[in-house]
Amino acid sequence: MRRRIVQMAWGLFALSLVAGGPARGEVPVPMSGKNMQATGSVVPGVSFDGEFYPPVGSPLKLGVLVLGGSDGGVPSRRAKFIAEKGFPVLALAYFKTRRTPQYLDMIPLEYFDEPIDWLKQNQHTQGGRIVVIGESKGAELALLLASRKPEISGVVAFVPSAVVFQGMPKDFRPPRSSWSQRGEPIPFVPYDLSNLPDPDNVLSIYRNSLKQQEAVRKALIPVLRIKGPVLLFSAADDRMWPSAEMSDMMMRTLREQGFGYPCEHITYDHAGHTVTEYYMMGGTEEGNRRARIDSTERMLLFLNKLAAGQQAEVQQMDRER
Repeated sequence: MRRRIVQMAWGLFALSLVAGGPARGEVPVPMSGKNMQATGSVVPGVSFDGEFYPPVGSPLKLGVLVLGGSDGGVPSRRAKFIAEKGFPVLALAYFKTRRTPQYLDMIPLEYFDEPIDWLKQNQHTQGGRIVVIGESKGAELALLLASRKPEISGVVAFVPSAVVFQGMPKDFRPPRSSWSQRGEPIPFVPYDLSNLPDPDNVLSIYRNSLKQQEAVRKALIPVLRIKGPVLLFSAADDRMWPSAEMSDMMMRTLREQGFGYPCEHITYDHAGHTVTEYYMMGGTEEGNRRARIDSTERMLLFLNKLAAGQQAEVQQMDRER
């Protein structure tokens, strides 16, 4: 029974981001014929799997690293859209590709060093600063990376977790972390499958697991260490995991502990985990549509503000030389 429940949870988690059409497991963003002009290419001569999308139009030169969720693969759709707005974008895979693990299990954080350095040094990126954007499991990863890498100057997290959760391996026992460092597991919250009010409800698994206070304390993502602004989007009717409550957890920490950068949490009352009307996991069609449009606009505003600030700093440095 427990194996069936966990396998169901992982299966639904992977399906939770299948919102961009039958071919991709990505949350769709508004697309027009013009937006589709952005074209990416596989990054050659490196040990990571990713696609780079050079900026279209007037370049804004703030590097953007895009991470997908538990569906795996390269999150190309969002990367194309952001590149169309003038940003150099690296869409990075971290599992379920030819050169990455097939399961989201003990993924080495060292794997991300090379793509981050590559994007920082790219000719389209100015000032060596980058922003990381992730969704769902990728949002958990984005926040974790930003808390450990000071070169990351901002984070946008869609329906994130506040903690590191158990990984999604082929065999779920013994429980293992989603991420590792130097071969050691990053502290994580294991699935607690005991006394579930509804074994067929994946959300109940995550809510139940978050009752493990000691495990949660150890697995909290240290968001106070992030060296830049943070933007969180959550869904009040998230049927996968309690993204609104977990985002509130992070915001309390940031505000009560005097976080030195802007931080904001936007909750969409009538939206679900995918924050889109194309494949819903909670919320209403209209609520998800509004959330998709509003979150996209706010994400772009966030990126443009950071790019403008970075450009002003570069110009000031040039004047002082």
